[in-house]
Amino acid sequence: MTSEELKKLFLHYSEDAQFQNWNKGEAPGMRFVYACEYGTIWKFTPQTWWQFVTKAVRNNGCHDFLLSKALRSRPKQIIKGEDNKFYSSDVTIRCVNPVDWTLLDWTNELIPGKRTTPNMEHAVAAQRKGPISELRTDKARMRCR
Repeated sequence: MTSEELKKLFLHYSEDAQFQNWNKGEAPGMRFVYACEYGTIWKFTPQTWWQFVTKAVRNNGCHDFLLSKALRSRPKQIIKGEDNKFYSSDVTIRCVNPVDWTLLDWTNELIPGKRTTPNMEHAVAAQRKGPISELRTDKARMRCR
C-alpha cells in the first residue's frame, strides 16, 4: 500500500470517527435533516448533513444547495410556522433554515448539543391554521457564488 493510499484510508476513518462522535450527541433516533431555503427543501441523512456542514465550515460558511437535488414537493411532516420558517411535526426529523446562517451558526451545528432546537410550538400553531400555500421553488437562490 502506498503512502497516498494509507493517507486516504486514515482520513476516511478519522472522518468516520468524528461523525460517530457528533452523532452520539444528537437527538436519539434522528432519521433525517431537512434544509429549507426560500421555500425549497433538501433532504439529508444525519451523515450527509454532517458532511455538508463540515464542508460549509471549511468554506467559511459558504454553501450551495444544488437545485437538482431539491425535493419536488414538501413532505407531509414539514410544516410552515407563523414566522415563515419550516418545522417538523415528527421528532425524528429535524428542519433547519440556514438562509441567514453565519460561520458561527455552521460551526455550532458541528458541536453536539450546541445547536438550537426548533420550537415545536410553531409547528403546532401551523397545523391548527390548516394547509399552507404552495411552496415556490423559483425563489431559491444560491449563496457565495
